[in-house]
Amino acid sequence: MQAITGMEWLKKWIKQLEVTNSKFEDDIKQITEIKPKVYNEFREWTPLKLILMNYALNVCTTIIKNTSFFKKRYYVDLFAGSGINKIKGKNDDFIIGSSLISSLNHADAYDSMIFCEKNPSYSEALDLRLKTLKKDNLTIMKKKYELCLNNIIKKVSDKNTYSFFFIDPNSTEFIWDSMKKVLQVRSDIIFNFMTSEIFRAVGLAKAGLSAGENLTRLFGDESWNEAYDAEELIEIYKKNILKERPEAPIKIIRIKSKQFNFCYHLLFITNKTKGENKWLRALDKAKKEIESNSDVAVKNALDIIKKRQSELSQYCN
Repeated sequence: MQAITGMEWLKKWIKQLEVTNSKFEDDIKQITEIKPKVYNEFREWTPLKLILMNYALNVCTTIIKNTSFFKKRYYVDLFAGSGINKIKGKNDDFIIGSSLISSLNHADAYDSMIFCEKNPSYSEALDLRLKTLKKDNLTIMKKKYELCLNNIIKKVSDKNTYSFFFIDPNSTEFIWDSMKKVLQVRSDIIFNFMTSEIFRAVGLAKAGLSAGENLTRLFGDESWNEAYDAEELIEIYKKNILKERPEAPIKIIRIKSKQFNFCYHLLFITNKTKGENKWLRALDKAKKEIESNSDVAVKNALDIIKKRQSELSQYCN
């Protein structure tokens, strides 16, 4: 059977997130009836990030379920949101967020799934929504991630324990001291690095319009000052990761917006294994497909899924 690619691949993975096409449609319908006016609002590039998260979590969970090495398994989302996302400017384009993607698909594979969310409206809605799933291993921490992290690290630091961290800040909120703590435990990590926005902050600091304190907290030092473009910036951050977790395999996936001419990067960080991490090849397909698309392609895919337009033999991505 020929592997699907392009728009067909994109549609397949967006359908898993889109509230009326997911295989969990009945569960999601019940969930969206809870506090229906509470949701996170994003642009069309957000599904690309969530597709990567869903894809990587599928791969990693399949592996850990088939090994007896890990005695405890934890999933951690430090910026969990409300569980429901709405595409800005669209009245009916709702997709599930990271917390629902993980709990609907994989809660049974983890001893505990931990969600941190500081926004009271979002955390309350997420709490009520997850309770409909009737799973006793889902924990909502209604506070800033900084107030959750030390307790979480204690949980995931035991011998033969596996953890998957999804870290999705808006900008520079996830400071380097926190990243070091996550890197020091046996964890797979997806980290959203808002490259274009962070590089704009670098430009302001170099121009003397800011002190760059947030950048130093983000990088752990002033290495950000060495970057002269966005691609150099992400490479500097990668080097800092390797200082803390030497030889760590790192996949970098670039997500772009054609409408607004910016990009950000997702870093998938894992641990070196005796088998040379051959399983990481499974992520190469997702990386290739995601990087070949943009927010415009997502818009087209959603239009087709929602039957706002017919299938196209050619489309702009």
